[in-house]
Order: sequence, then structure tokens, then C-alpha cells
Amino acid sequence: MRDLLTDNEAARILGIRINKLYSIVDFFDSDEDDDWDLIEGEHFVFVQRSGEFRDRRFTEEGVEAIARYLERAHNGILREVIEALTHRKRRRKRLLVKRRITQELIEPGAMVKQIGNLVFVDRKTTIKILQTNGLGINNAIHRLTRNDSLDGQEGIEIDKHFILMEDESKAWSQKGLASIALDMKEHSSISKSRKAWVEAVGEVVEDCFNRELRSIESAPKRIANVVRNAKRASGYRCQLTNIRRARGHKIELDGHHLFDKSNRPDLADLHDNILVLEGNIHSDFHSWQGGSGCTPSDFLNYLNTARMDLFESVNSRAVERYHRITKRLIRLQKNYGGNRLRYG
Repeated sequence: MRDLLTDNEAARILGIRINKLYSIVDFFDSDEDDDWDLIEGEHFVFVQRSGEFRDRRFTEEGVEAIARYLERAHNGILREVIEALTHRKRRRKRLLVKRRITQELIEPGAMVKQIGNLVFVDRKTTIKILQTNGLGINNAIHRLTRNDSLDGQEGIEIDKHFILMEDESKAWSQKGLASIALDMKEHSSISKSRKAWVEAVGEVVEDCFNRELRSIESAPKRIANVVRNAKRASGYRCQLTNIRRARGHKIELDGHHLFDKSNRPDLADLHDNILVLEGNIHSDFHSWQGGSGCTPSDFLNYLNTARMDLFESVNSRAVERYHRITKRLIRLQKNYGGNRLRYG
């Protein structure tokens, strides 16, 4: 799918007002025999297919074609437009790379160790971030360990750029990934698009890792806040039994993570993922579950097989509560059960 610019973005890059942009477009369309043509599908697409005024989105080739026309009156504009398009392309690439790095870092098990401000990721995550394969990484490492090929680049060091895992594979830090990315950009025989990708990795990887590290360090406070807010929203009642904490009737209320924090850290501070429970029910569930990770489906199975007694009251509200909880668990499982929250 081609990357398209809005008409406002195209006008801004060309340094003209949007009404001027469309007057040029109308001029291009007015005479099919002149040298100035904008071809639908190649230079632009219509946002809407009918109507008196049809807005367009432009390809980079379309913007360059208009820039060539403007070059006659504004000497040097073509060069400036091409530079602007190049900068835009780099910004877009950096955003895509940042999103990919963030997505990979929140995968369970991706981050294997932390040493000070350095976070080390496993080989699988390294390959995904760099969009390469094992051979590409091995070649880069081989070059980086040869002093005569570093061209002033920092060499790689254990416990700084990488650590050795028990299976003798290497886990790489943000500094190590930046070094590999720079080497691949300078010395690897990969395509231009892949070089653009690894170049962007080298530029943003340290910032992305540092941001994720700050997020990890602040996670306990964020989780405590969302649990506290969930209890407040429940009216300080257990959402299964409806028993309320009150003066003279003290009960322990826990915030249970329906998707557990270890396997789904991306949902750890999501309000909908917190179910307020009496402490004894919370402990009973985890004992029943056996200490492994859990999902909303697991909790629903627990209710249906082990704790239907909580809803067997003659009071119809207990039945309503059961149906409400069931609906919530099914919806949460459906919305997030195979889909991690993504950034960007």
C-alpha cells in the first residue's frame, strides 16, 4: 500500500496554500495534450469518488510532479521539496521502528536481564527488532569483533553490549542493538529499504529501551493506582458477593488481574482487567488454578465448576450479578485474548 499525503500536507511541503494547490491540479487536468499530467493511481487518489469538489491524496511522485511545475517560477523549489519528502519519509520510518520496538519489548520473556540502565533482550527479539535473520546478525557481530573494520565505531563488550545466556546464545542491550544496526547500515549488502530500517533502529533504539525501562520502574505505582481506583469504583464491594467493607464489618478486598501480570504486562494497569474480590475468594481461585497464569476464561471456569455457591441465593440480584460478571469475562477474553495492546 502506497504512502499517501493529505492535500494539506502536500501544500505545506510545496510551500503554497491549499487553494493554490488545487488551482495547479485544475490546470494539469484542463489540457490532456500538454506536458503537465497528474495520473490517478500514480500521482494521486480521490478521497471521494463523486461531488463537485473531490479532495485528493497525493503520492510522493505527484508532489514531485507539481514541484517540477513550480520550479519554473521558484528556482530551487524542487530540491527543497525532495528534501522535505526525504525528511518526512525518515520521520515515518522512525515512528514505525519505534512502534515495532515497543511491541516486541512488551512480549513476555523478551527482556531477559537488566544491568543498571541496560536492558538485554533475547536473540528472537533482536532478530524481530532488526528485521533481519540469524545470518545477518552473525555477520554483523563478526565484523564488529574485527578491529580493522570498525571505522571508529565502538567495539562490543560483554555486560555492556551483550550477555551470554545459559544456552550460549547472546542477549543484546540497546547499545548492542545500536552497534549491530549501524554496522548493518554501513557494511551489509541488504536492500535500501532494509538499510533505512536498521538506520532508524540505530537512531531510536536506545530511547525506546530507556522509555520502556522507565515504564517498568513506574509499573508498581501505576498498578497500585488502578487497583485503588477499581475498589473505589466498586463502592468497596466484592464484585462477586456484593459484600461491602464498612465500619464494624472489615473484609480484605483484593484487586485480581483477570489476565495475570506476568503473561500480560500490557494489561496490568487496565481498569477493566481488575476484578475486586474478597481476599479469601482471591486466594481460593489461585489455589484452584494451581499457581499458573490466568485468563478471564480461567476465572469463568472457576466460577462455573467450583463457586456457583456464590450465586445460589434466592435473591434474584445474585443471578443478575452472575450474568453481569459472565458477560464481562467473556467480553474481556474476546477483546484481548489473542491480541496484545499495541502502541502507535
